[in-house]
Amino acid sequence: MVRITPVFYVPDLSMRLLSLGVFLRGGWQLNGNTERISLLQDGQEFLTFLPRWDGATIFIIRTYLGTKPSIRAAEQIFHPDFETYHWRFAHPSNDVLHKIGKYTYGLPSQIQIPENHIYPGCEQGKKTNKTFPLTKTRASKPFELVHSDLKSFPVESYHKYKYTIVFLDDFSSNAWTINLRTKDAALPATKRFIAMVKSQFNTNIVEWMSDAGGEYKSKAFLDMLGNEGIKVSQSIPYVHQQNGRAERLIRTLTEKAETMRFQACLPPSWWEFSLDHAVHVYNRTPM
Repeated sequence: MVRITPVFYVPDLSMRLLSLGVFLRGGWQLNGNTERISLLQDGQEFLTFLPRWDGATIFIIRTYLGTKPSIRAAEQIFHPDFETYHWRFAHPSNDVLHKIGKYTYGLPSQIQIPENHIYPGCEQGKKTNKTFPLTKTRASKPFELVHSDLKSFPVESYHKYKYTIVFLDDFSSNAWTINLRTKDAALPATKRFIAMVKSQFNTNIVEWMSDAGGEYKSKAFLDMLGNEGIKVSQSIPYVHQQNGRAERLIRTLTEKAETMRFQACLPPSWWEFSLDHAVHVYNRTPM
């Protein structure tokens, strides 16, 4: 029976252990004493292990991150190339890798960057959608096509509104909005808009374009449009570009409203007033 002591238990090991047996099986030569252990390759010293402190029985490789000694132990073991840095830093741009050595301790001041390098991860992970082509058709008369969408706001308004529903006439580009407290109020709001079109413009809506949001897909909403004889068109789920006119209108109105609200130093809850005024100005702005 052989007793081995001391034995060290390291629950939170923060270093890498090297097995001397692996080096010996790989044909390396081992030379050492209580003060240093050296690994030789073809008779030349390659790695040197030194005690952690005088008299310690655990040997470590001392790495140097400065310029002395001239041969850095870390570079003797492995010298990373551009591909390694590019992968380890989550595929940054070339500008980042050009400057990373200057501001990061222990990295080379210059990383050699190849002229043409496109990795599958970069190509797929950073790829954006192509620009959707603009539609070449427009409505030939008022309310032949109406675009609609729902916009939510992070702050409840002065009159406790949380949403606004927008309506855009494809022919004239005129817009209308109705503020809502809940999403299910989109149905009565749309009924009010259809009644307004009939009474004030003496015409009927022919086609209705919206996204695939739940407020537009309910059976009650679709039945209401069907009873009015309105053709229903919807964009593919999660492809908001197909409802681009309504999306663009919401952005335009929001930008106008927020610009006026900030200029007037009004609180965020007054967005309903600035939005209503933005629609009023939008409908009177030359197209």
